[in-house]
Amino acid sequence: MSGAIVVDYDELHRLSAVWRDTAESLARQALSVASVATEPCIFTNACFDPLGAARAEKAIAAAACAPRGLAALAARIAADSVALEAVVVKEQLVDGSPVRQIGRLESMLVTAPFRLPLAPAATIHQTWQAFTALGGALVGYASPFAELLLAAVSPSMQFRADVAMRRPVEVDPVAGIPLSTVSALAPEGAGDVSISSYLPLWHNTPPGSVGGLMHRIANLERWPDASLAVDAVTGADGVTRYVVELPGIRHLGASADPQDLSGAVNAMAFSTTAYTRCVRKALDVAGVPRGAQVLLAGHSQGGIVAMDLAGDPAFNGGRVKVTDVVAAGSPISAKQVAPGSGTRVFSVENVNDLVTHLDAVDSAPNGSAGSQRVTYQFSDDQHAIGATHAATRYAAHLDALADSPNPLFRQVEVNLAPYVTGHTATTVFTLRDSPH
Repeated sequence: MSGAIVVDYDELHRLSAVWRDTAESLARQALSVASVATEPCIFTNACFDPLGAARAEKAIAAAACAPRGLAALAARIAADSVALEAVVVKEQLVDGSPVRQIGRLESMLVTAPFRLPLAPAATIHQTWQAFTALGGALVGYASPFAELLLAAVSPSMQFRADVAMRRPVEVDPVAGIPLSTVSALAPEGAGDVSISSYLPLWHNTPPGSVGGLMHRIANLERWPDASLAVDAVTGADGVTRYVVELPGIRHLGASADPQDLSGAVNAMAFSTTAYTRCVRKALDVAGVPRGAQVLLAGHSQGGIVAMDLAGDPAFNGGRVKVTDVVAAGSPISAKQVAPGSGTRVFSVENVNDLVTHLDAVDSAPNGSAGSQRVTYQFSDDQHAIGATHAATRYAAHLDALADSPNPLFRQVEVNLAPYVTGHTATTVFTLRDSPH
């Protein structure tokens, strides 16, 4: 939005962590310097030059413990780190507060007795809209605390156990009904694809950036038919790599294609679904050779499907080599890539987006031992579930990251560079649950 100031809370959290690490490093250095005062050589020299030894002891003590010494500096930086973290948390809470929606609803309720006799239908409609707007705003406001709330209050012991063990959720949080029952209620087909006549404006051009990937997916989500795209990108090194762009859910009920609510639930519960089978078939039709290097990029359900495929050794390491996954607005914290695959995962999460919390598992901290996963979180509450979750919202934030000094994102850009620049051939596929 032109003229708007966007606060990057993830960068501020990272800065606080950098200060904390710096304080810890300075504290260790202060201990090391202080220990020098007990070195035997100083006591030995004191026999020959007591004044010199005293001056050395005083200088060492000052460097380590004086008001301007290392220990004091470490304490000040640690305090600044805590203060910055507290301010960021407070501002996140204030930014997301649905004050405007509460005010509008209050105004509607106060004036309703006067407006109702004059325009009953309009009054009821506008009041209902105010209630709906407040409900959407409250969802976004509470979303950052969804994992904590679900783990604390869920009646289902199985659900709480899944959350505690960071396992993929297998039951609903209230009644503990297995998610697999969704398949019985709305069974999926074998999955089928056909080459689409739809040619987006960006076809046969490289994505250009990580944000460019998400803009393409957002464009596919606006197309009337369930779709995915496969880009064959030949880089300067002569190697052809493949980008698979996977849109998210487009129907909140059951439909004849896999991008619906039941398909999304199945993607969370199972590693093989109609959607994953569509991806496999699309790669075959597109002529992707076995063992080719592939980037899977998805939004919402598409990101879940990307992780399902990356976690399947028969696909990742068998059919192709998935070097990278980019997932935006996808609840994938509990999903893992195939063991030994070395697949890198870049997950982008709007903390106010309820969808990213549906697996009830917090994302692991960046830099976890042995992890090839980077999670970038930002706060952007549009006070409406759909707008907060929109692929265009994620694309805009990824565009803004292009100028970020964050070294983790810089490395993501380096990793993905071979997939976003080069000679490109695009094939768009239409998806169905079953063949015609």
